[in-house]
Amino acid sequence: MLQIIKIKQVNFFKYSFFLTVLILIFSSQNLSKANDITQFEIEGMSIGDSLLDYVNKRTINTSRKYEYDDEKFYTIDLILDKFKNYYAVQIHLKKNDQKFKIYGIGGAIKFGEPGKYFPESIKQCKNQMTIIEKDIDKIFVDADKQSAQAVGQGDYDPEAVRDEIYYTLENGHIYLQCVSWGKVTKEKDYLFDNLRLTMLSIEFYNWIENEAYN
Repeated sequence: MLQIIKIKQVNFFKYSFFLTVLILIFSSQNLSKANDITQFEIEGMSIGDSLLDYVNKRTINTSRKYEYDDEKFYTIDLILDKFKNYYAVQIHLKKNDQKFKIYGIGGAIKFGEPGKYFPESIKQCKNQMTIIEKDIDKIFVDADKQSAQAVGQGDYDPEAVRDEIYYTLENGHIYLQCVSWGKVTKEKDYLFDNLRLTMLSIEFYNWIENEAYN
């Protein structure tokens, strides 16, 4: 069974419980506690953790890096053999932070092969997304939820099909996003269709919305 997200169970001294987003099994008492974004894990990593607990500095420094107009944060991609559920994991970090605290994390599951048109991915991704959506709804009963569907991504790919769901929590945001690229763009830029599960802290979310590109 594919376990694409886990949740840390809280006891009085340490976190230790698990969640499978595709088939989530919770007791009623655990459901009431699942309201803190820092309890969730992707490939064992959570917001607020040090990335050094999972990979060494060399891996961090040699990973593909994305910078922004404002330099407060940067983003790296990790593609590691030890990942069990995701093709790639994206981590958002603060510049000059030697502890490499995680401020946001996202995992990507791919459909089809990179660079090859795969129209079936629209249905496959949507089916999986719907299962995850229903389970998240059971956990975050009071979360503000919004969704959007669109065809086209500006001038870059007028044929891209996008399906997105957003959850707003008190201390963060969760996104589910299906993207299926058009044939021309996918072949030209060697892209893969994907389902992304993303978690962002409030601090990083506010920065990316208001400062990153100013």
